[in-house]
Amino acid sequence: MNTLQQSSLRFLLRNNKCFPNKTRLYPSQITTTRNAHTVKVILTSDLPEGKGYAGDVLTVKAGYARNHLIPLKKALYATPTNFERTGIPNPDLITESAEERKIRENRESDADLKAADFLRYYLRNKTLKIWRTVDMNAVATGGSILGAPIHPGMVDHVAVRQKLSKQLMIDLEEHEKVQIYPEPIAHHLLEEENLVEEYLNKMEPLKEDQECDVQLRALGEYLVKIHLKGDQSVALRLAVLKR
Repeated sequence: MNTLQQSSLRFLLRNNKCFPNKTRLYPSQITTTRNAHTVKVILTSDLPEGKGYAGDVLTVKAGYARNHLIPLKKALYATPTNFERTGIPNPDLITESAEERKIRENRESDADLKAADFLRYYLRNKTLKIWRTVDMNAVATGGSILGAPIHPGMVDHVAVRQKLSKQLMIDLEEHEKVQIYPEPIAHHLLEEENLVEEYLNKMEPLKEDQECDVQLRALGEYLVKIHLKGDQSVALRLAVLKR
């Protein structure tokens, strides 16, 4: 599956709610012809339930190919000889024209936008909660603990990434970054979408090899910016609470 979007659909995959029937192979995703677990095959017949069609080049489990597809003559191993024999082009050797590349990039851009919108909708009424120990000596007697200092420890982008996976079932890829707005923001102010965008735009863009260096050291309500593929970003409410 291409990176469609990996952020917005990943939690569905983890909950067994979304299973694509067929994947499109791009050069960066091509595996070797054979390895310990999978092989590439050229389908010579359609597979049931739309899992593949004659002429498709698919990566399948080695046992499935060896024990089913090849003996039943539904596929051939994807070797140079078999590509030449069937007249089907080897995806590894296909080069895109400028027009084809533009069409693919536009399609991927649309997919990136849809993926970001999907994740934005999923997170619209959710708050990521992280609990930390508080230095009660610094809290006035009878006063609010909002803004109370965390001791020991802090909350950074690593903690947010880990909690996203465990609490909201969202597993971010390495290139998908987490950025924390350094000051507390009352979440009731974020009901207006334009205010959310305003806060997100205030954050300095992260460079390709840069991680967010913000470390939260007080209880409160905060805003997180999740950077996705295609220059898309999604807001996430974060609450740091007393353990």
